[in-house]
Amino acid sequence: MSRETARPRAIVVGAGIGGLTAAAALTQADVDVRVLERAHTLEAVGAGLTLQPNAILALSRLGLADEVTDTGQRLFTAQIRDRRGRTLMGLSPAAGNELLAEVGAPAVGIHRATLQRILAAAVGRSAITLGTQVVGVTDEGRGVLLADGTTLTADIVIGADGLNSRLRAHLVGQAPPRYAGYYCWRGVGPLSSFQPDWGGEYWGRGRRFGGCGIDGGRLYWFAVAQGPADGHDPEGAWAAALAAVADFPPEVREAVAATDPAAVFRTDLADRDPITTWGAGAMTLLGDAAHPMTPNLGQGACQAIEDAVVLGAAVWRTGASPAALRDYERRRQPRANATVLAARQIGEVAQWSHPVSGAVRDAAARLTPASVLQRQLRRGWVGGPTPQPSRPMG
Repeated sequence: MSRETARPRAIVVGAGIGGLTAAAALTQADVDVRVLERAHTLEAVGAGLTLQPNAILALSRLGLADEVTDTGQRLFTAQIRDRRGRTLMGLSPAAGNELLAEVGAPAVGIHRATLQRILAAAVGRSAITLGTQVVGVTDEGRGVLLADGTTLTADIVIGADGLNSRLRAHLVGQAPPRYAGYYCWRGVGPLSSFQPDWGGEYWGRGRRFGGCGIDGGRLYWFAVAQGPADGHDPEGAWAAALAAVADFPPEVREAVAATDPAAVFRTDLADRDPITTWGAGAMTLLGDAAHPMTPNLGQGACQAIEDAVVLGAAVWRTGASPAALRDYERRRQPRANATVLAARQIGEVAQWSHPVSGAVRDAAARLTPASVLQRQLRRGWVGGPTPQPSRPMG
């Protein structure tokens, strides 16, 4: 029997950031990987994102950190301001540089499509099958049932199929996500009045604006407002976002106004309560399928990337087996589930709309020592994947 036919096989359901990173990690663990994606084209859903140092450290395990860092935009500013533009908390550029140097990795702003393209190239397009919808799981997790009635089998199956994961529903039942109580407009436009290395937020009363510089000399921005789920903007998303930031500082208004209206979209923000059942048999979950979180800490994609690298390391050590999947779940659940709750909490505080509670929040943030913020960031950035002892990936 040839080495090629003897290689274990894995099916990854979903070609988002987490699924593609998992496919790259499993490929480097000498697994024959097939990625199944229901979309007919490999197009990223979303706009930009921040890859914080923990994600860059994880990508370094796959040999991808340099390409991502060189392609994206390094970020050196992390500040929260009030709705009038006054600084509430943050690190000076000097303190930020010192902390990033200590951690050993940068923070990078990048468009989702750019990151997805890098990851897809690492996996290889021949391993990605588009237009394929998975509707169920069979044979104790070793098979997936497709919409056309076909069944595909592998040694392990990875569910990276997002917030409304079919594989998660197979494990724990179908239930709607938990709406956070606020929704978000997103856009990518010119930097306008912001510096390329800027990243941060402005907190108003029940509204926020934030973003960062990304590749191509562009600004990724978001605006958040409270309201019921499933709403819509009769005047269009761009006009509604511009109205939402009407009393924010000039640079905020300019950033939204300078964006192509066709490039602005609105989505509800949601998460799910943490669970400790991520898998069974030869199947496991990863990323938003396992631990969907609101974007308030900028850790959604970062945690999915960490998942993928820890999964690849577990499979390299133990083989493509249920034992490796349980090892991965045991290592990742505490950190990922804690991040879900932390993101939920910071979002609730950031969205306070009452004048009194908002003033108290702003005063507390303004009085927070920089050393406290540094400790919090350090804890979030260095608690990443367990190093793989047997051999480095990449």
